[in-house]
Amino acid sequence: MAAQITGWITRGATTRPLPTPALPANREVALQAILHPSRLPSVPAVAVKVAEITTRPDCLPAHVGSVIAGDPGFSAALLQTVNCAREGAARTVGSVDRAVLVAGLNRVRVLALGLSLPAMRPQSRYVPAALAHSLTSIGGAIFARELAVRRGRPEPEEDLNAALLRDLGVLLIQQTFPRAWAELLACKDDPLGEEACAREVAKFGIHHAEVGAEALRRWGLPDDIVEPVLHHHHPDRLAGTRHADRAELLWFADLLTRLEAVVEHPEAIDRVLTIATTRFGLTRGKLADFLDEVRPKIDQFAEALNREIGRCPDYGSLLSVATDELSRLSPARG
Repeated sequence: MAAQITGWITRGATTRPLPTPALPANREVALQAILHPSRLPSVPAVAVKVAEITTRPDCLPAHVGSVIAGDPGFSAALLQTVNCAREGAARTVGSVDRAVLVAGLNRVRVLALGLSLPAMRPQSRYVPAALAHSLTSIGGAIFARELAVRRGRPEPEEDLNAALLRDLGVLLIQQTFPRAWAELLACKDDPLGEEACAREVAKFGIHHAEVGAEALRRWGLPDDIVEPVLHHHHPDRLAGTRHADRAELLWFADLLTRLEAVVEHPEAIDRVLTIATTRFGLTRGKLADFLDEVRPKIDQFAEALNREIGRCPDYGSLLSVATDELSRLSPARG
């Protein structure tokens, strides 16, 4: 995998840019253009080095720890991720070497990419799309991890990794077709984004989940990450498989990041409440408490990653406003 990542970076620096195809393109033409090496963002050096070291047969945790320790941002994120996944543990993990031992080499490799990929998005507090991408990536990752903890899933930090990676395809399509993507965002009649994939296919010939999954597959990430990312808007397509639970986590986490957009859409908040209750055992009150508990963790995680996410919405208050409006319109339900 490290050779694949390094190769993409090297070719990306020297390969002549591929002409942007006319839209709509067929799926293969669009994918070739979007994933062409000349357009792929560079993976941060620490992720490449971690990927390279962890694939060596003689790799020891100390080898990885020394590399990670040289990057304060990643060190902090690794420690936070490992400790959050060990809620209730007798001892807090306080060193990078110990965190690598606890997480394991495979998880650290995926985590290195997962924590680095959001950093590929050019950041500016004055560019709304950049802030929105970071907020949804980081917010969705924390929502997914905390939902995984509630469900008692064995590896909530890997659920966090998958959620961080779920919208990589958005970044890649945006940079290939910036004007067309901006036009697509003008659609306001789908606040939960449940028709987003269909609209993207109609416009680009492929949707962001397919693009992201293919990029991750080429980077050598396992199916445990790739398949949930591919199906995170349609988790029922994985029903009966070992990837179904993670895909459902990513789906619902993504819906929660959209609460700010659904306040004026009672039918959308009704759907969120139904999914929360039937699939996650979160009644309206429990969901509000959950959102209040998670919000500061989003800010903390963004700070650990040194990522600018702008103002993190007060999700609990947004839910309260939306459900009050829903109750007013549907007294029998309130």
